[in-house]
Amino acid sequence: MKTIKFIVITVCILSVFTACQEDEGVAPEASGSFVVKFDNYVGDQPMQLDPAGSTEYRYTTGAGQEFNLSTCRYYISNIKLEGPDGALFEDAMHVSANADEIAGYYLMQENEAASHFVNLDNIPAGKYDKITFTLGIPEDGVQEGAAGGILDPAEGAWFWNWNAGYINLGIEGTAADSPQERIERNGQVTEAHTFGLHVGGWKEAEAEDNFVNNIRTVTLSLGSSVTVSENLEPEAHLVFDLLKVLDGANIDFSQTYAVHSPRTGAPLADQIPNAFVVDHVHQ
Repeated sequence: MKTIKFIVITVCILSVFTACQEDEGVAPEASGSFVVKFDNYVGDQPMQLDPAGSTEYRYTTGAGQEFNLSTCRYYISNIKLEGPDGALFEDAMHVSANADEIAGYYLMQENEAASHFVNLDNIPAGKYDKITFTLGIPEDGVQEGAAGGILDPAEGAWFWNWNAGYINLGIEGTAADSPQERIERNGQVTEAHTFGLHVGGWKEAEAEDNFVNNIRTVTLSLGSSVTVSENLEPEAHLVFDLLKVLDGANIDFSQTYAVHSPRTGAPLADQIPNAFVVDHVHQ
């Protein structure tokens, strides 16, 4: 009887020891990286910036109004990748007063080429065929309070106030039909015929009609499945066509040349999901 008990105990110990060895030998889940590049266009022309007040008009709206651009910038957040077999990656989001700890928020600036690239790491290996992202800084990014880096007004972030939030999309330039007069005030100069279209707003406010939620979500097919692995780092090239926003909102620069509130920016925000396409993907 004692011999049987000894054998049973020995087998149990060996089983536990073997299981531990197997657990220790299990490799961590494989992962890889994915790069998203945002290219800005105006119709079929790559976007170019000119000095504020320049009368060199590079672009024409669908209504025939000539204009140029001196500034184009927008925030991207909440990036998500999905695959046909259930693969899922959601970019981690974090707001901090420390600029180095900001995660998941990206500021695209036409005049800064490096800002057009978003490098996503620690993506579970697998196949992906769809990308989703948010244009703007939604509620979580606004309510966190003091923020550093690209979310810090002291560092150049375009932030109105807590109720209106960040300017999610800001474009400025000159249009021949803009009635804006030249103004000098407190050392600042607004040139004649310029325009500023600032689209912000992150919430509805029942007591204040001017506050609306202009955060917009964009979902795009990558065209085919791409593979993420330790050895494969795909790169998706997305195109943002500003002309689709302007023409879709029927912008008439003779009437609409100063948009600086959530309510007046809503028609522009509504066109944002239509302005992005996946141009191509490098596997």
